[in-house]
Amino acid sequence: MDLDVMEKEGRLLIDMEQNHALANLLRKAVWKNGGESGYDKGHPLGDESVLIIDSDNPDEVLQDAVDTVREWLESLEADL
Repeated sequence: MDLDVMEKEGRLLIDMEQNHALANLLRKAVWKNGGESGYDKGHPLGDESVLIIDSDNPDEVLQDAVDTVREWLESLEADL
């Protein structure tokens, strides 16, 4: 998946291409790992979905969140 990524005011902003579920899942994984992130849906009638990570090392925080989500999914798969 190719996503538009930009940095603004020391934050990493990732356009999740209207995938609200994935943005919210990654936000929760960042929180679980002790990081700071938010998720902006924009206007209710709009098509925005932006994950915002506020960190000195946002790429590392995002990678840790992805790893955490993988662990959650592997655990879910094992339970099925």
